[in-house]
Amino acid sequence: MARAMRECEFRFYEELGDFLLPDRRKRSFIHAFDGTPSVKDRIESLGVPHTEVDLILVDGEPVPFSHRLTGGERVAVYPMFERFELGSANHLRPQPLRDPRFVLDVHLGRLASYLRLLGFDTLYRNDYDDEDLLDISRTQHRILLSRDTGLLKRSAVTHGAFLHATDPRRQLREVCDRFQLDARIAPFTRCARCNGMVEPLMSAPDQHDPDREQPEKRDPGQRDPARRDPDPGEPDRRDPDPGTPPEREPGQPPGVDDPRPPRPGKHAGVMRRRTIPPGVIARHPEALSRCRDCRQLYWPGSHLVRLRQRLAEVGVPI
Repeated sequence: MARAMRECEFRFYEELGDFLLPDRRKRSFIHAFDGTPSVKDRIESLGVPHTEVDLILVDGEPVPFSHRLTGGERVAVYPMFERFELGSANHLRPQPLRDPRFVLDVHLGRLASYLRLLGFDTLYRNDYDDEDLLDISRTQHRILLSRDTGLLKRSAVTHGAFLHATDPRRQLREVCDRFQLDARIAPFTRCARCNGMVEPLMSAPDQHDPDREQPEKRDPGQRDPARRDPDPGEPDRRDPDPGTPPEREPGQPPGVDDPRPPRPGKHAGVMRRRTIPPGVIARHPEALSRCRDCRQLYWPGSHLVRLRQRLAEVGVPI
């Protein structure tokens, strides 16, 4: 004999309605179920990932995800509150990560570049599968950003967020709001291409310029009779072959070979190994930067003005 179905009344608030069928948004509705499932199970069965829920009230009392429904309850489900504080005892989300770091699914490549340009540690590859994303999020304590509700419903996800916007700039604004990132923005300290750290070449030339050796290790000059060859086993201080220059970033002007002969000094080696717009070093000697990892070069130009204008349109000043 089949068991009788049980019912309870649900109401989802604010942006949580985006996950529901249209006739269930901004109103209470009856939901039928069998047995005594957890409230988390019923919420996700209705389409809402647990990562988006910050508070559940059953008959007016806050409950955890594990609370069992028996029938006849009134369940109110709320997203994160941005305008007032409810008290830590009521919140269902885990404690926020001290240093927010991210991993993004394969559909969010442009957002990954924006987050990196703002200085946030962001992992992204277009061949990550779901298991890769879950493993990285869990083991590296990274916030998983996705527009895949099925992925965010996985129990392995402890820190994650669904992105409602489809435009990458508005997704960026959404992430900044949700995780309160505005005060943490450090523009142009990470490489948009590989996520490595970016440093000004002028800040520590002996450390970061491959054509400059540390003073205490530098060989004597050609005319010095004490000049010597490297000892056996001593590492070669010349830069390895950088290989094929990386593709330029969207909006970055294409590089061209500087027709002038390389000048001696701080950036001579850079000019030999990279194609750069003519006169960049002369106009911006203090503003040339390079990624530690992929060695991508960065300099100010018209693309920077356009980038600032585009991000300012969604309230992200850099």
